[in-house]
Amino acid sequence: MAKAGISADAVAGMCHAELVAWFGDILDSLGVKKPTDDGVIISRRLPKPSK
Repeated sequence: MAKAGISADAVAGMCHAELVAWFGDILDSLGVKKPTDDGVIISRRLPKPSK
């Protein structure tokens, strides 16, 4: 939260939709993508799992 410049009180005051959007932005910035159809989350930091 500190890196984003948001206090714990500000996060506590967010509604569910704001939190989901905020966490989505954080995950995007870390290179984490949404799960694929097979339920695997692919990250740019880790190689795609072999089947």
